[in-house]
Amino acid sequence: MASTSASSHLAPGYLVAAPALRDPNFSGTLVLMAGHRREGAMGFVVNRPAPLSAPALLDNVDARLAALARARSGAEVPVLVGGPVAGDQLWILHRRSRSLPDDGEGVLVGRHLALGSSLPLLEALLRAEDPGPFLLLVGYAGWAPLQLENEIAHGAWVPMEFAEDLAFTVPVASRWEEAVRRLGLDPAGFAVGGGGAMA
Repeated sequence: MASTSASSHLAPGYLVAAPALRDPNFSGTLVLMAGHRREGAMGFVVNRPAPLSAPALLDNVDARLAALARARSGAEVPVLVGGPVAGDQLWILHRRSRSLPDDGEGVLVGRHLALGSSLPLLEALLRAEDPGPFLLLVGYAGWAPLQLENEIAHGAWVPMEFAEDLAFTVPVASRWEEAVRRLGLDPAGFAVGGGGAMA
């Protein structure tokens, strides 16, 4: 994936899963949209914790990075399940900085955030004294051409404007509910159209 800024009207932004969406991969999720083009769409679930810590995850990637993650006393790096596609691929959502190495595979998300996937980028973040917020995402969510548009039309998702704090500041367990409230809806009674499970 060439370095580029996110494009089209759904990216950067969020998709808020409607209760009618019963696909276990996406039920109750908040998805950060990184790209939306004619060829398809790409996003990352930002409210589903992975069943392992950053050091445990990195043990399988690079022992040196795992040791750096363990050394971050009191600054645990969140690990989230980004989606069901490419579950062996690791992405890093971070705040952009000139002090970080350029990630040729990176994707810009809004003005201040970027998604990268290089080990030098991750090492720089783990070594930095104050790297700013960042998190690790395992896998991603992908849609074929017009698939996402059809799901939105059937009430499976509600698009929402991009807000950086939803990916970093709001507690993971509260992100979906907070997004629903920002849409002006009550999480307890939220329902959209007929909805349905995704293919």
